[in-house]
Amino acid sequence: MSYADSLSKRYQETSVNTASGEQLVVLLYEGAIQSLKKAIAGINDNNLEAKHEAVDRVLGIIQHLQSTLDMKRGGQIAADLDRLYTYITSRILDGSSKLEIAPLQEVVKLLTPLLEAWEEVAKRKNENSVTAKAMMAGQEGSTIRLQLHG
Repeated sequence: MSYADSLSKRYQETSVNTASGEQLVVLLYEGAIQSLKKAIAGINDNNLEAKHEAVDRVLGIIQHLQSTLDMKRGGQIAADLDRLYTYITSRILDGSSKLEIAPLQEVVKLLTPLLEAWEEVAKRKNENSVTAKAMMAGQEGSTIRLQLHG
């Protein structure tokens, strides 16, 4: 492993260890899409080993996303995602076994809006967190000023 690969791996581990739940979902979707693109490249380049590794990775990610659905609290959305993940898995397996890129491209198109939605959720939560911290800091400053001047 090169020094750059080592740094990249440490950066990824740090990102995962410090990410919020929403950010972790974003990372999973990004990883799934990246792996699908690698599988497509593997098929196009006739590199079956690369295709196999990428397909294994994306299937693991989709399986994880599906297994963490909270069917009670998630209601209809969780049920819809469960069906979508089942469909996605079948399309990945179909494309992989037939060495066809169209099913994998379809899955990229299905995952991309989900990634974008989760990016927005993570961004809004981060903004709300920053705003709440700023408000708390402002509140604490007001309390301190009141104590000094009161």
